[in-house]
Amino acid sequence: MKFEKLLTGFLLIIVVAGCGKSKPEKEVVLDAVPTVPNEMPAFTATQIDNTKVFFKDVKAKTLIVFFNPDCDHCQREAKLMAENMNMLTGYEVYFITVDQMPAIIKFQKDYNLEAPNIHFGRAEGPEVIQAVGPISEVPTLFLYNDQKLKGRLQGEVGIEKLREFLK
Repeated sequence: MKFEKLLTGFLLIIVVAGCGKSKPEKEVVLDAVPTVPNEMPAFTATQIDNTKVFFKDVKAKTLIVFFNPDCDHCQREAKLMAENMNMLTGYEVYFITVDQMPAIIKFQKDYNLEAPNIHFGRAEGPEVIQAVGPISEVPTLFLYNDQKLKGRLQGEVGIEKLREFLK
């Protein structure tokens, strides 16, 4: 239990440090990182309505967005997505954080990300790290199709790179 708290604290430090960068040096990584499994991750998130989703069971085209509600990069990326919701058609989009539910709900409402295919949830840091590997920057997006990893984006990106990523 003490190890899990230490690991979660370490993850939060990494997320906050990654968010504080003004412009990531490496904006886009379209290929999977070798340490990341090339399949739908095996972790559980608790959604706003208190239901749980085990990602290994999700069969749809899926975009998982790891974010921090206080991160200005995450906020701008969420605004970009909200303004371009048509890009997300055909995907189940999951915004996942280690933050608490009140902050998650506020983020969802602040950025008007309330569509049937947009989901928000909370997951435990150690479980996420075990499933997808370390996340050094937020936002980090994982794209899955047929339960296979198709790509990964790290950091804040513009509309054109996001469109290219979602093709």
